[in-house]
Amino acid sequence: MPQPPQVPFGAPMRHAHFAFSPSYLPLNHGSYGTHPVSVRAAHLALRAEVEAAPDPFIALHFASRLAKSRAAVAGLLRCSSDELVFVPNATTGIDTVLKNLDWKPGDVVLCYELVYGSVANGLSWLEEARGVEPHVIFREWPIADDDIVKMMVDTTRQINAQPGKRVRLAICDTIISGPGARVPFERLVPALQAEGAMVLVDGAHGIGHVDIDLGVMKPDFFVTNLHKWFFVPRGCAAFYVPKKNQALIRTSLPTSHGFKPKRPLFLSTPEENAFEELFDFTGTSDTTNYLCVEAALRFRHDVCGGEASIQQYCRWITERGATIAAEILGTHIMNIPGSRMRECNFANIRMPLELRTEHEVNNRETAEQDGKVDPRHANAVSDWIKHVGCTESGTYFQNFLYRGNWWWRISGMIYVEEADFRKGAHVLKQLCARNHVPCLGRRSYDETSDEYNDLPSGPSDIRCQDLTIPDLSADYTQAHWGLDETAVTFVEDISLGACRIKTRKCPEEKPTQTPGSLDEAHQSETLEVERFAKAEIHSAHGHGAGGNDEEPMWNALTEGSEWSTF
Repeated sequence: MPQPPQVPFGAPMRHAHFAFSPSYLPLNHGSYGTHPVSVRAAHLALRAEVEAAPDPFIALHFASRLAKSRAAVAGLLRCSSDELVFVPNATTGIDTVLKNLDWKPGDVVLCYELVYGSVANGLSWLEEARGVEPHVIFREWPIADDDIVKMMVDTTRQINAQPGKRVRLAICDTIISGPGARVPFERLVPALQAEGAMVLVDGAHGIGHVDIDLGVMKPDFFVTNLHKWFFVPRGCAAFYVPKKNQALIRTSLPTSHGFKPKRPLFLSTPEENAFEELFDFTGTSDTTNYLCVEAALRFRHDVCGGEASIQQYCRWITERGATIAAEILGTHIMNIPGSRMRECNFANIRMPLELRTEHEVNNRETAEQDGKVDPRHANAVSDWIKHVGCTESGTYFQNFLYRGNWWWRISGMIYVEEADFRKGAHVLKQLCARNHVPCLGRRSYDETSDEYNDLPSGPSDIRCQDLTIPDLSADYTQAHWGLDETAVTFVEDISLGACRIKTRKCPEEKPTQTPGSLDEAHQSETLEVERFAKAEIHSAHGHGAGGNDEEPMWNALTEGSEWSTF
């Protein structure tokens, strides 16, 4: 039976036990996690202790204190403490497996299309460096649990049926990061092992989030972050390798003082690797956060009422937050019958944004007024929402485009409440209404690669309707931007609904207020004149529309000029 927390969950818990800025609304716990002030105090005390006497702390006492932390986590995960070590993050644990296995010709690694990005990169490296074939199942999610198990097992059988090939390793998640969704990992592990594959479970979102019983699941490898949902300071992860597989993990990354070479470079007696010793000390770094497990456990038990209490509230607030957000945005929550995907602290809410089709992109007349986003600039729109959400409203919106639809991934946590998601949804709805003119902030533009660099730091809203005009005349630029006609040298359509305004620095140029209907705070802000403007226009001169005179005019006008953005 869940016990009540000392302080009510929601905003009271946030204000009493966490150190968020009063101006910041944390709706994205899952990406990087955080920890309460009591755990931070314990961490600071440990750091002070090591600085008071570094040598005995590191050389004499750290290993035994680390063993206590490992034993505490092993108890929660239901495994032996000599099968579990700490690494900085889940990516490190997974990469340790990929780089240690003795790969043979014909070996295949199986995963699905939503495998985490750094894991996908690790598999690409494995293919380049070791010739190991990654096999990715491309199928749109969400998928019913039975179908997930079936597609993984069927694909394994198909690969194994090919001469000289076998699925040596299959990778699955406890909870996928994006879209945030629970995976039937408890069923996948034995089903894939029955086909002869080893199974690596990416439990980045695992401990403190969903129940994990390694004694029952029996994966071949498992890694879970302690800094995301368990309240240990970042970065810290538990890496589990059962005794039967520990001989496969010859080295930590980097190779540590605990490595026992089969053929030592210097005269010594070869020794067998001790799995825990490989990872106890991989080089000098601040790993005092590894010793904060007990402080995190005390907070979870004494202040929050225990694991069941935390889990119950987080699931409830995730459900409520998603329902509120979907109602405000006028959309829906990602789900599918026959799936347990929503049995976690994530929910994915469809955002009211639409991509243009290829036909719509090529039809300039409709593209100027359809309010949709050019797919070539989808990443820029997602970034703009994140940046502007933070700078204007103190909220980071973890949003992503998946198979043509935009989604907002929310995180339920003990320090958020319904009002927080209601506020966030209203802010996001307003940002989506401005999507056709995301100003990308003060960013440099690389003409060679046609890419924007750096991050926005200035005012972030230029209304599309204020700049949608058939021509960018000198009168218009002076009236709306405070630019002398000698300053404006070139305009090029880049079709986000956007144009580039090339300006030349002139002594008479003066900063001016942002055009358009903005709030009082932004009305008081000024912009530098040298910049790109992002807005939807026609070019009456053929410059941005791909006219033949574009390149000669561009070369003539860019000499001695500089680019910047707002």
